[in-house]
Amino acid sequence: MRKYKSYSFINIFGLSIGISCCILILAYIGYEFSFDGYHKNADNIYRVVSQQVAMGKTRELAISPAPVGATLVKDYPEVLDSARFMPTNPSLIYSLLI
Repeated sequence: MRKYKSYSFINIFGLSIGISCCILILAYIGYEFSFDGYHKNADNIYRVVSQQVAMGKTRELAISPAPVGATLVKDYPEVLDSARFMPTNPSLIYSLLI
């Protein structure tokens, strides 16, 4: 290491970047797989997404019209129940607390 300082620095720097990337990727994968895992029937939980096409690009959004859940329960016997969630607006909560 003392004889080839620049070569050693490049190797150690590259190794540290590689290890950091691996740790970040593993943390991200763990985070993504942690959703709904605590439910007893986690394998039977699904999320309805909507596709939005704008300027030639397609985005998938986890939003849907209000009657979608009730319609799915009514029309498809495989669907046992539905639930809706709405993200809250932090500025609205802040203004209510003031």
